[in-house]
Amino acid sequence: MIRRDFIKYSMISAAVLGSTNLYSSIQVRTNKNIKTTVAICGAGFAGLSCVKRLKELKPNLDVTVIEQNSSFSSCPFTNQWLANVANIKFEDLNFSYNNSINKYKYNFINAKVIDINKDKKIIFTSNQQISYDYLIIAAGIDYDYKKIIKDINKIEECKLKAPAGLKAGKEHITLKNMVQTFKGGNFIISIPNGSYKCPPAPYERACMIATYFKTNNIKGKVIVLDPREKPAAKPHKFLKAFNKYYKNYIEYLPHSNFKDIDFEQKQITFEIFDKSILDYKIKKLQFEQANIIPPNKANELIEIAKLETLHGFAKLKEPTYQSISSDTIYVIGDAQGQYPFPKSAQMANSCAYILAEDLISRIDNKKFNYKTNLPGNVCYSMITKTKAVSITHEYSYKKDKLKVKAEVSDINKQTAQSARAWYFGLTQDILK
Repeated sequence: MIRRDFIKYSMISAAVLGSTNLYSSIQVRTNKNIKTTVAICGAGFAGLSCVKRLKELKPNLDVTVIEQNSSFSSCPFTNQWLANVANIKFEDLNFSYNNSINKYKYNFINAKVIDINKDKKIIFTSNQQISYDYLIIAAGIDYDYKKIIKDINKIEECKLKAPAGLKAGKEHITLKNMVQTFKGGNFIISIPNGSYKCPPAPYERACMIATYFKTNNIKGKVIVLDPREKPAAKPHKFLKAFNKYYKNYIEYLPHSNFKDIDFEQKQITFEIFDKSILDYKIKKLQFEQANIIPPNKANELIEIAKLETLHGFAKLKEPTYQSISSDTIYVIGDAQGQYPFPKSAQMANSCAYILAEDLISRIDNKKFNYKTNLPGNVCYSMITKTKAVSITHEYSYKKDKLKVKAEVSDINKQTAQSARAWYFGLTQDILK
């Protein structure tokens, strides 16, 4: 199963890299010096949603998307795929960009951005220069391993043997192999402090791996190391799920901070708060497999473009999505800071639509009001094979302060059905 998926993934990537014929020859830009009105760095949920809406609003607008990956891979629904839940297939998570390019008629460059000169408004790839009027950075997150591991060699080892799984693609293939070849023992998930991509993801992953253990009678336990007092998202529902459905399969350790990992001894060192002494104690855990999630930060393009950051993420000019460092650069998706927005696919999609409206208004010399055009969010988490929980976020401005109202659903089958409808609806909308 794993080998077949890996080969399939590799073949798709190789095919796209090896033949520009997979993309319309009209839209793919291969000349060395390119001028475009709007450049978008990143073709994930944020970038694809933004280019779709821009071209709907102004079909003749010249838009160029620069993306280093040759095909689209989804993070949402990968936890279900890891554990063979909800009949999620490899093809449900991985897509060609071809349909999107041909449907919305934008320019596509499959290349890695190596530099951005925000003053001259030029993007550099290894063999092209793209001049732009407006730049949208929608490139997602990077990992900040140095905050938890000092040894460079160990960082590289951790990436290979205990991948974080917050970046779509090969990390999830490795994780699936880790889950489906698991024979028993401890499967440790370490959650970072601070802001990270998709707050419920590690807790959902714990549930899905535990589901796999239960289904296959594996004598294993998922141990969740969390620096918080309770889960970062849907806390009461996840704690209820751990106790009700996975009492013998999930052990949740709050106030626990990852300190080190030894792959030879298969041992993790962490500190946990001891209430009896009101201080932290150092402890060690043996593991068979580990999913170490480091702190997150904005994608390196934010630093390359010399944009100001806030707690590691792009600082914006309130209430807009415009970088505080440049009035022609916008940031959407997971690299975005400033606002209390969850780093989720739905939030990326919602902000992308708003930015498209703003940018078209700017091009047409019209005013746009961000305070009356606010994003919304919904985030689904599978709890069992057939049940899920969701959280919705609604935003409003009160006396110039952004307020959020969150509502959590019950754990039930209807929410699982809604999750599936949301995911396949979103991917259909921007990729098919």
